Amino acid sequence: SNGTANKMNGALDHSDQPDPDAIKMFVGQIPRSWSEKELKELFEPYGAVYQINVLRDRSQNPPQSKGCCFVTFYTRKAALEAQNALHNIKTLPGMHHPIQMKPADSEKSNAVEDRKLFIGMVSKKCNENDIRVMFSPFGQIEECRILRGPDGLSRGCAFVTFSTRAMAQNAIKAMHQSQTMEGCSSPIVVKFADTQKDKEQRRLQQQLAQQMQQLNTATWGNLTGLGGLTPQYLALLQQATSSSNLGAFSGIQQMAGMNALQLQNLATLAAAAAAAQTSATSTNANPLSTTSSALGALTSPVAASTPNSTAGAAMNSLTSLGTLQGLAGATVGLNNINALAGT
Repeated sequence: SNGTANKMNGALDHSDQPDPDAIKMFVGQIPRSWSEKELKELFEPYGAVYQINVLRDRSQNPPQSKGCCFVTFYTRKAALEAQNALHNIKTLPGMHHPIQMKPADSEKSNAVEDRKLFIGMVSKKCNENDIRVMFSPFGQIEECRILRGPDGLSRGCAFVTFSTRAMAQNAIKAMHQSQTMEGCSSPIVVKFADTQKDKEQRRLQQQLAQQMQQLNTATWGNLTGLGGLTPQYLALLQQATSSSNLGAFSGIQQMAGMNALQLQNLATLAAAAAAAQTSATSTNANPLSTTSSALGALTSPVAASTPNSTAGAAMNSLTSLGTLQGLAGATVGLNNINALAGT
């Protein structure tokens, strides 16, 4: 072939296909005046180029280069060599920053964590080879590992990494809960292994559950439970309630069995607690008096207008008591609310 660029789609006219493991690379910081032709000359020293596609702004007439492109070499090796030689190293004529070259977003899906499966409820009699035999019908297995205790005995679960995500997905479809293995109380579990992000999320949820219990035991007679909340947690609560979509924090609701309104109330309490934390001093014996100004808005105008008054005075107003109970909902232990009201 004469290797001329086909200007319609940026494909260079080769009939054969790149290697199955070839990577499509995204390249930024290239001159807007450059076409596929100049780029081909830039990339070819690292290996044969299968396709170059300059990203163009179609709203312009004629469409103008956006200063970036996709390039696919025939081999993975060539792509990585080009990246090593160019990324953050070579600056092209007229550009202020060096070339940026990394696998295109569509390629990132080949990260190990996207292809790694967790297999639970596995018979403890199975070894790595048995698991390989079970899962090899779905594609090439890169790694297979049974989780073992310090004694070297199987814990009844394993990790299997396939060479593509599609293989892993097929294995989940076919194998999840498909059989109950010897010595197991429930059917086999096949799912994507937890990523680092999942683990972080779970750790956070456990923290929230603990904090929630702390909050449940907090009473208005003694705000130590509220005072013990970490600023990170208070921020999370406010973040969770300020967004209309509770998203990742729906876990809070489930754990504490709360509805959105109660969660909103909790955030208000949290805000009060945050204010209490900043205004409290170690010498003050009565935590309520230090928070009377912070809680003023929650109780009654009396406390708000006279920050030095004790919250007990504000409590005498039935409306403020109603407000507090409404605020606290089912989530805060108000066992001694009557005692408070009587003070």
